[in-house]
Amino acid sequence: MNDLLKKTIDKYYRNNEISDYLIKCKENILIPTEIKAYAEDNNIEITNTNYGEIWPSSKITFDYEKYTKGEFEVNYSSTLLISKLAPVLYLQHEFQVENKDMNSTTPTLDGFDTQPYNRKQQELEELIKTIFSKSGYTILSFKEINEVIFGLDFNYGESLFGSQVTVEHAIFFDLLDLCPE
Repeated sequence: MNDLLKKTIDKYYRNNEISDYLIKCKENILIPTEIKAYAEDNNIEITNTNYGEIWPSSKITFDYEKYTKGEFEVNYSSTLLISKLAPVLYLQHEFQVENKDMNSTTPTLDGFDTQPYNRKQQELEELIKTIFSKSGYTILSFKEINEVIFGLDFNYGESLFGSQVTVEHAIFFDLLDLCPE
């Protein structure tokens, strides 16, 4: 685990700096104008899921235009998680296609990865990396957000996330259960 994550986890979960935690959770993260302009120019719909809410992170979803060629149709999206507790973010790209297999058990096939599936996702990723790295943000990998944090003790009982708390839960979710719903 990198030092920034370790210090942030220690600060809020081991040293119980609750007042600073709530101050950070009240902050609003604005989508940079360059990203808004790119989305508008490329017909990408942006949803800032928890803007204005008291929460440890901001979740922004980018929905791209559906790609169709003959009977093939695919929906692409990207999800950006930006922590308010530490200058880190996580970007995940996704796709979904209709499952036309007559023997299928699900109506759609989908997947996600930190690697983009098309050029628009790739261009958006490069823009996000450029803008946020200039502001001192670190982009976390899939491996980093899924790293298990050992030794966290929560006073309010069994964690909603189970006994294995990950970096993702600690940095992007309200494990302390202090934010209003």
